[in-house]
Amino acid sequence: MNTPETTRSARARVVAWLYRHRWLLAITVAALVLRLHWNLMVHPLGDYVVSDMRGYDVRSTQLLTNPWKKIEYHGFFPYGAHYVVAAVKWLFGRYNYPAISVAYALMGTITVSLAYLIAARVSRHAWVPPLLGLILIPYYPIISLGGYMLSEIPMATFATLATLYLLKLVDEGKTRHAWATGVAVSLAMVMRPQILLSVALFGIAWLFYRKTAFAKVKLRHLLYAGLPIALVLAFSAWRVEHHTGRRGLISENGTFNQVFGHCHTKMITAKGKSTIKFGPPPLIQLHRRATTHPDSWIKLDPAIAPELNFNGYIADKEILRGYLRECWKRKGLAGQIKYTAINAVLLVAYNTMWPDSGRGAWRETAKWWGKQHLYWLTLPTLLGMMTIFRRKTAGRHGILAIHIWALIITAALFFGDARLRCPYDPFIIILALEVYGFAGAWLWLRARRLAGKSSAT
Repeated sequence: MNTPETTRSARARVVAWLYRHRWLLAITVAALVLRLHWNLMVHPLGDYVVSDMRGYDVRSTQLLTNPWKKIEYHGFFPYGAHYVVAAVKWLFGRYNYPAISVAYALMGTITVSLAYLIAARVSRHAWVPPLLGLILIPYYPIISLGGYMLSEIPMATFATLATLYLLKLVDEGKTRHAWATGVAVSLAMVMRPQILLSVALFGIAWLFYRKTAFAKVKLRHLLYAGLPIALVLAFSAWRVEHHTGRRGLISENGTFNQVFGHCHTKMITAKGKSTIKFGPPPLIQLHRRATTHPDSWIKLDPAIAPELNFNGYIADKEILRGYLRECWKRKGLAGQIKYTAINAVLLVAYNTMWPDSGRGAWRETAKWWGKQHLYWLTLPTLLGMMTIFRRKTAGRHGILAIHIWALIITAALFFGDARLRCPYDPFIIILALEVYGFAGAWLWLRARRLAGKSSAT
């Protein structure tokens, strides 16, 4: 039976909980309101169902219409995002774009909240999580991508979720955190498979730190986390073979993207049963730069030609590998090193994030935010990446650094893009804030010492 005392006690606990989490709650509400306003009023997602967005829309509808129908092109791209869109359509209607807008706003908000919790676990500065939240609330790159039917926002949501549980696993060594990490990685993986490189790098780091920074993470925890990943990979491989009749893992576009990264062509056109044409916006923008800045080191310098055309299916590995061999032959090791360096630079410079790069209404806003990222976040993040090499920081900041190393390697192997970087921006901002905090504390201590010496004399 409830008594006045127990009622007051329960009320006091609720008030205490609300006060303790006041920053997280305020940031979450503000992020949600802003994203709902953007997706429903300013930039309705249903008004931008073109290009890649149309592809996700069409594939999700085809999945609902006939889930078992074999469609070769469904094996070309990772399938996670159009499965998410299909789930929303199944619940709320196939042409209910406001519902999809709300779903993307929710995922963007969850990403902000999870990033706050990650910062609270990683940082020893009480001001870092609130400041991170205040930055991420209006952070335009994530808001912008949340207004398009693309894979980056779902990827960011599940990547931050996986990272939070991995940090908990490193701190506490609990089995449930291993399972949760594996499930979250599996979901992020089918959105954008490059997170598997983060998994591989963590495995390497664990070998070095398994008795120190990662001492609570046992081999059994890695096996627990690996089981859902293995199961989802098995389903993904079956799915590729079901749609294409060929063996694959998650999608067939890996070799295709390598051609862009190692041949530096801006467009590939394949004429098979239908004509498929694709070009990465960063390389298209580099091609324009070659015209405006012909003497620049950073420009599109194709190994074969600015555009490649062939007869066949877009994912024909024999043809694509032939292009790769020819590009390596023509450019040699030095030329390929230059390509990989430019690919990595494209993560932060020399391209405006697509789709906004092609839309006059938002192009200048996207450019401005891209410049702020370059000026304020790039250098401190590069310094923060070194934390994985220090035992004292490997189990906290080092986990975030692993993601950034994986991002740079992915860009070097394929091609860089501000849009590719965006799901990692919460980790980048946390590392940058930590470096700024360290630098500020060092300068403060040095100033006090100098002041003490001057007063002593």
